[in-house]
This record gives sequence, structure tokens and C-alpha cells, in this order.
Amino acid sequence: MAIPWGAVAAARQARHQARMPKTDERLQPTPSTIKKLFAWSGNQCAMPDCKNELVDDGGTMLGKIAHIHAANDGGARFEASLDEEARRAFENLFLVCGPHHDIIDDPKREAEFPADLLREHKRQHESRFQRAEHEFLERYKDKTRDAKPTYPVSLDALADALKVEELRNCPDDIKGIGEFIGKLARLPRATRTFAIELADRMRDHGNSKRLPVDDVEEAFEISTADLKRQLDILEHHGLGDADDHFGQWVARIYERDPGGNPFIEILEFCEATGRDREELLFELNFALYDKVP
Repeated sequence: MAIPWGAVAAARQARHQARMPKTDERLQPTPSTIKKLFAWSGNQCAMPDCKNELVDDGGTMLGKIAHIHAANDGGARFEASLDEEARRAFENLFLVCGPHHDIIDDPKREAEFPADLLREHKRQHESRFQRAEHEFLERYKDKTRDAKPTYPVSLDALADALKVEELRNCPDDIKGIGEFIGKLARLPRATRTFAIELADRMRDHGNSKRLPVDDVEEAFEISTADLKRQLDILEHHGLGDADDHFGQWVARIYERDPGGNPFIEILEFCEATGRDREELLFELNFALYDKVP
């Protein structure tokens, strides 16, 4: 498990600030600012080509918070026009190793490290890890939240497509389909694809309610472990399972209550209306069951 350096270092820095002598009257960076600085630091000094760590493997903090414009009058690059809040703001701070902190604040070398140069070092360094953080969040984003479902209220278009007049304005069917949509919206996208393909194969077998596990493994060319994983996910969401049917293991998709296989309904509706199954399966636009544009 990766050590959460940002949280560890932020906590250590906060404790360090609490122990600082009261003679230093400057405002210290807030805990949220410190956490953000470490989160975008990559645990590495921000100065170009420096690979020094900010926190070592034992959790000891080696890095320091550097100011682009000094916090106190007389410090490096002090800017009198800034107030104390601006001096302790995230934009005026960056993280460097101990040696570089001393170098850039050395009065004899201040001309080598003007504010604009340090801002550029900060920008380039943090942008690398800001992108990495963004990519991480995108990678592990819950994709099921990308679409908000729309629900049918009359089922007029579904009744026409399936040629089942009893569906029209039927409260029980409207409720049953609504419950299915709620479950589908939480189902991982890959498992939605598996379920619709499984339903299509069930339809090829005379709208069978179940298929032998061996048949599904061969048809989909997937391992027993992969099939089990998909069926476990369906069971977790109340949409299907693997069942022992008279001594034979079968894959099932639950029928909605009342009604039939809701995934087969999607397939038949799309075939009758010419709509793309993705509009229902992924975009969750079940208002189409009322009226097809």
C-alpha cells in the first residue's frame, strides 16, 4: 500500500507549527494548503533536476516550505504590497529540500532566484503531479455516475414496440421497470455489456430464462473465474446469478416483477424502433419507452 505522504507530511508540519516559538508573528500556512502542497509535490523537491525526497521512508520530514515572496520584511524577495494572507497562500509557497531552501533564501544569491523564476519552477513541478492526480481520479472514477437515468411514465412506445397493449399506463409495469432502471444505473458498465449479450443468447435459445454455464463459457470464450465474477456482480445488484438447476449450474438473469427479462425487452424495443441499445444501456434514456422521437 502506498504511503499517503501528503496526509502524513501535512500532519507533521501542523504539529511542527504548533511547537514554533511565538516570537514568529507571521501567519502560518493552513493545514489545507500544506496538504495540497504535499499532494502536488510527488514527494520530491521542486527545484529542477533535484531528486531529493521531502519525506523519507521512515516518515521523517526532510523538505521545507519555501516562500516565493518572503513572509517577513528583510527576507528574500519580500513584497510589501502583499498582505499576510497572500504571503501564506498556496500560490506563494512551494516545497523544496532543505539544502535548496537555504540556497534560494541566501541573501548573497537572491538575484539568482527571482520570484518569476521560482513561480515557474513551482508551476512546472506541480503540474506534473497535478496531471498524475487528475489521471488517477479519472481512472478510478465511478463511471456509473456519468449518466442520470430518465424514467418512463406511460410505456406507450414500449407497448407499441412489443405489441403488448397491457403495458400501456400499467402502474405495476411502470414501477417494475423503474426498479430495474435503478439497479441498472448502479451496475458497472462492463457488466451491463455482459448482461445484454447474455440476454441476446438467451433469446436465441427461445427466450430461455437460464443458460448452462458451460454454454456461456464456450460462447463468450471466457474463463470460469471471469464468468463467476460477472454473475456475482449481477447477483450483488439483484439482476442475476449462477444457480444450481437440477444438478446443472446455469447463468440466470432475473425477470422483472411483473414482466419478463428486462434486457431482452431492451433488445426487442431497439430492434422494433431502430434505436441504439446504448441509449438505454449506458445513457439510461428510458423516457424512450414513452415516446420515440
